[in-house]
Amino acid sequence: MACCRRRSRRDGLYQEGALVREPICGNLLPSMFARNRQLFATGVFLLDGVLIFASWVAAYWLRFYALGIPSPLGVPSIQLYLWFGAVLTPVSLLILRSLHIYRSTRTARLSQELFSLTQGIVAVTALAGLGSYLSRGELSRSVLFLFAGTGSVALCGTHAVGRTILRAMRRNRRNLRHVLIVGTGDLAADLERKMASEPDYGFAVEGMIAVDAAEIGQTIGSSRVIGTVTELPELVERTGAELVYLALNRSEYEAELEALERLNDSTAAVRLVPDLARTFTLSASVEDFEGTPIILVTESPGQGWNAVLKRAFDFTFSLIGLILLSPLLLLLALIVKADSPGPAVYAQERVGLNGRRFRMYKFRTMRADAEGKGAAGWTRPGDPRRTRVGSMLRRLSFDELPQLWNVLVGQMSLVGPRPERPVFVQEFRASIPRYMLRHHVKAGITGWAQVNGLRGDTPLDRRIEYDLYYIQHWSMGFDVKILFLTLLRVFRDQSAH
Repeated sequence: MACCRRRSRRDGLYQEGALVREPICGNLLPSMFARNRQLFATGVFLLDGVLIFASWVAAYWLRFYALGIPSPLGVPSIQLYLWFGAVLTPVSLLILRSLHIYRSTRTARLSQELFSLTQGIVAVTALAGLGSYLSRGELSRSVLFLFAGTGSVALCGTHAVGRTILRAMRRNRRNLRHVLIVGTGDLAADLERKMASEPDYGFAVEGMIAVDAAEIGQTIGSSRVIGTVTELPELVERTGAELVYLALNRSEYEAELEALERLNDSTAAVRLVPDLARTFTLSASVEDFEGTPIILVTESPGQGWNAVLKRAFDFTFSLIGLILLSPLLLLLALIVKADSPGPAVYAQERVGLNGRRFRMYKFRTMRADAEGKGAAGWTRPGDPRRTRVGSMLRRLSFDELPQLWNVLVGQMSLVGPRPERPVFVQEFRASIPRYMLRHHVKAGITGWAQVNGLRGDTPLDRRIEYDLYYIQHWSMGFDVKILFLTLLRVFRDQSAH
């Protein structure tokens, strides 16, 4: 007997959209790690908790004892820091879990994992800083900065060593998962190539399974066709395969059903690779509805803990930005007001998450009557409607700073596709395929398209391409990268008009 359950969309190769049937009693796997994957993952989770707490205590010790930094008010009691560390540790683990740190490490790149660990610690430090601010600064800011360093070094170092050991074992043919791939078409061949080309993945393809017996003996990539669907239970037992991937084309649906039925007579776990090659997906995953597996094709990646983390990040840094930049915002408002008649800040209706409309704020950069006598249009180089100060604000992107308020109240995000006006949305959705998919996430002050120079009057189809890439590959690390690139590129980007 077997059961269907939901798997993380990032758990292993081709897990996006893969339906998973795990056996109640599986094969005896060839190594301790394979037999105890869940135990191993739990151990890593608990070890990280110990390291986070130890890093927090180490930061306290470094600040007040080891580094010799003067403490005019004396050394605070460690009890407050121990209590705060006890709260900080589970929060940190939840954030790291939302970043998919504890997924299967077979297919994730080490650089991605280390970056996610670092961004998780930075996010935790930012939240701790907010907690310190709300507690009237009872926590030392130096301890917070030291924790960002000690935590990142401890976690990254431990994970790097662990991953290096595991991948060395796999290169030496240990800690492998033995696999059969059902199918001989393009979908199966692509899967076989990805598994066989990188030994670090730790997959050993024992053979390909055909629908037609005439294909037995042929070679697909570096693997041979060793049998047909009708022989699956015997082939699983003979090869010792613990995983069977069904990678059949849509035209082979009946063979897929037969394979699933025959695999009920085996102990192998079954993973279904849907033929979505001609279907655009945002972030394909699987959920279980009363025993019925459902593939989510255009689901937003920013849900669950991801949404909580992104919202916390947006709220924290928009609040900090508004506080720190308040003198500049006031100065710019006075300059805009003095430069030309009209309000310093104006609100314009835009379309955001799920097509909801909201009022987006900007510093006014054009004459107050700029659109009073005509239809809405793009701003172009040398636009006579711009004011003198407006040209400078647009060039520096300072006209967007009031949108920190939109971020603070939850209407926008720091990073996301730029929102458009309703009239443009109706025009673009009728002429540009997949345009409305960009509304599956919150609109942003900056985005992947903008840091790649696609701002203002630039080709819209290219901007949409970059927006959809952002949604498909979203992570908090990607957001941090875009914000960093914004500081480097957007403020000096000549495509802003």
